[in-house]
Amino acid sequence: MPLFDFHTHTTISDGHAAPLVMARRCLENGYGAYVCSDHVDEASVERRVPEIVAACREVERELDLPAIPAVEVTRVAPERVAVVAARARSLGALLVVVHGETLGDFPQPGLNLAAARCPDVDILGHPGLISHEAAEAARENGIHLEISAAGLHGLTNGHVAKVAVSLGAHLVLDSDAHRPEALLTAQRAQSLLEGSGLELEAALRVAESAPLRILARRGIVISQGATS
Repeated sequence: MPLFDFHTHTTISDGHAAPLVMARRCLENGYGAYVCSDHVDEASVERRVPEIVAACREVERELDLPAIPAVEVTRVAPERVAVVAARARSLGALLVVVHGETLGDFPQPGLNLAAARCPDVDILGHPGLISHEAAEAARENGIHLEISAAGLHGLTNGHVAKVAVSLGAHLVLDSDAHRPEALLTAQRAQSLLEGSGLELEAALRVAESAPLRILARRGIVISQGATS
């Protein structure tokens, strides 16, 4: 089963490697596709989404690896999340991650719930001490809650997993990688899911079924060298 990882960053925003470099490591690590999901906000969405789309096209030309343009909506007020997410999608982002209320920086109250209610959002990234209300909204809207491989952002992985399982919300594992060495491997993915307290069957669903569900929700078909 190939790896999928919907949350990665490059020099388009605050990453430490160019998209092509990140994509090469994805290929080496057995990824089924490369997803470039650099940060955007109201000031940068118009400029960065076209850069992300162009970078994904270059990856497909150079590496024959499917590449999916995406964004992470970051540091946007809860009441503006829907506006920025919709604009990113209109500019060519096929998937939208929202920077949730992680304890790894300064949680913005109301952000998780706003993202979980937004039809243009696919993944609520590192949602911290997510409430049952926000998790239920995410479940109702088909939005996946993220188990994060990224240091401090992963402090509440156990809480996120527990709440999601109890309410029937969907989970997904992402790296939030800002450099190639932080991208997932099959072994690291398994360890992170087990460390989140998930039972084997639930961990397998996150690893195998969640990525396919996210892609299918947006009608994204993965074929070698192209996405549609």
